[in-house]
Amino acid sequence: MAHGNAADATEAPLLSSPNTPRRNMFAFFCSTLASMTTILMGYNLALMSGAQLFMREDIGLTDEQVEVLSGSMNL
Repeated sequence: MAHGNAADATEAPLLSSPNTPRRNMFAFFCSTLASMTTILMGYNLALMSGAQLFMREDIGLTDEQVEVLSGSMNL
């Protein structure tokens, strides 16, 4: 099999060409921020569910007040 110019054109380059577009750092930042927000929201809700029992006893909250307090975490 001859190694000519036609064979060189079909091979993949080892390094990317300088014409490839840069990664969109704004999109990367937004997706990272969105995923971190979701992780922190889940952490806060899990922490709040454990603290509800103690807050109900210590502060003397009713069930409705505990529901409002838990729902305000979503804001």
